Amino acid sequence: MAESSDQRGGGRQLFCRVITPEEVIYDGEANLIIARIADGNLGVLVDHSPLVSSVEVGEVRIRENDEQHVYATSDGFFKVSENLVQVLVEEAVSAEDIDVEAAENRVEEAERELSEVSEEAEDRDRVVAEIERRQRMGENLVAVARKYRES
Repeated sequence: MAESSDQRGGGRQLFCRVITPEEVIYDGEANLIIARIADGNLGVLVDHSPLVSSVEVGEVRIRENDEQHVYATSDGFFKVSENLVQVLVEEAVSAEDIDVEAAENRVEEAERELSEVSEEAEDRDRVVAEIERRQRMGENLVAVARKYRES
């Protein structure tokens, strides 16, 4: 005989928060959260064991009953504890709110900036790493928008 969801989860509920330095992007119940962490894609259900990891530039998918919320996220941290998943990132944008043209411009601007960084610059490695980070996030915004938005 199949168990009901209340029997499997003991009636407990999973919650998720997606947080940037500026605001809480998502704060609510969830049935499933999927994110790309350091070791690969991870799915979290109710009563998942505690975990702290880095989260990679990519997408965070939150299943809430029949709804799916998708966010393009920068890198950051991912924490699971006592049926609460916290995704702490610099940037998170809902797939439906992504401005594809602005994201494409962001990628082009980063490519231009990379070509202009002086080979002799004292802090070249740091500057290049920051530009490449902005470029990856711009590419991620475009990819998530194209994958999840209706044409």
